[in-house]
Amino acid sequence: MISLIDRLRRRGAPPAGAQAPAWAQALFVKPLRPQVVAPGGEVRVWTLAGGAGAAQVTDQFKAGAEEYHRRYAASDHFEALFRQALAATGAQVAARPLILDLGSGSGVNSVIPCRRLFPGARVVATDLSAELLAMLGAYAAESGAEEDVVCVQLDAMAGLTASGCFDLVTGAAILHHLDSPGEGLRAAAQALRPGGQAIFFEPFNGWALMRLAFERILAEAALRGQPLPADAEAAVRQLVDDVVQRSTESYGAVSSDADDKWLFSRTGIDALARAAGFDAVRFAPHADHPSLYRDIAGVHLRLYSGRDDLALPDWALAILDSFDAAMTLNAKRELMLEGSIVLTKPAAA
Repeated sequence: MISLIDRLRRRGAPPAGAQAPAWAQALFVKPLRPQVVAPGGEVRVWTLAGGAGAAQVTDQFKAGAEEYHRRYAASDHFEALFRQALAATGAQVAARPLILDLGSGSGVNSVIPCRRLFPGARVVATDLSAELLAMLGAYAAESGAEEDVVCVQLDAMAGLTASGCFDLVTGAAILHHLDSPGEGLRAAAQALRPGGQAIFFEPFNGWALMRLAFERILAEAALRGQPLPADAEAAVRQLVDDVVQRSTESYGAVSSDADDKWLFSRTGIDALARAAGFDAVRFAPHADHPSLYRDIAGVHLRLYSGRDDLALPDWALAILDSFDAAMTLNAKRELMLEGSIVLTKPAAA
């Protein structure tokens, strides 16, 4: 199989006068021009004349794009989150909606679920990574959706779409990557028509409980004189350090070179969203089951190490179980680890 990087290196030449579908071209403040072209000359990714914005993307979304896609692809899971968000909040999306997806990546966790949920939808998929968008462009071409899914290399904070055009803005884990999440929310509000909806899936400050549990595990390991397996200890310390770094509400005041920058609170998101121009801000926690913290620890170890056989010792699992037992299901919902944010733009007066 030809790798993504090989595909990009073996670019074809776009046909003379190549143009994006007319419906998509009308949605941007600048003309679209070819950015990634398949060997046969088909345009897979577009960009804006004059540039896609000032933000930068790190190497895991470029040279590491295929590994990132492999590790985090979960279309069915994210489709279930979309359904849960709509059901929990009662948000209504127009039939055959025009969708702007921010931070699409390869589209597997946002564009593909949206096309399943909203038959007849047209989607503008945006990301700073041309490499990840090229995967989505190839999928759209192979599935016959190239007229309905247009991939555009674009900075989510730049606000370069025409105002008031989209029925729905989506973002599957994008806001916490942005230097200024408020700018991303403003761009979403600008793009939406009056009464339009925005749905984001993001991490919240309930991760502080996982930090406390992992710190307790590290302390207990020291007391016992029983160090954790090296890979497990590295994963535990990485999560603790990550939560410490991301536990701030000075959104935009402190820039970070890390890919994952923020853990949100309901109050913080509410303030950012209302300042951006939304008048309804609703939340839907993603998980509240009795073994939440034990299960999340296992997921973290797998994602951090890439291994399915890495586990914590029984005494460490007992500590996680004690945290699970201490928190009622309602408390887990209130202090959520991950959740959906559903925003509504005011209807026209």
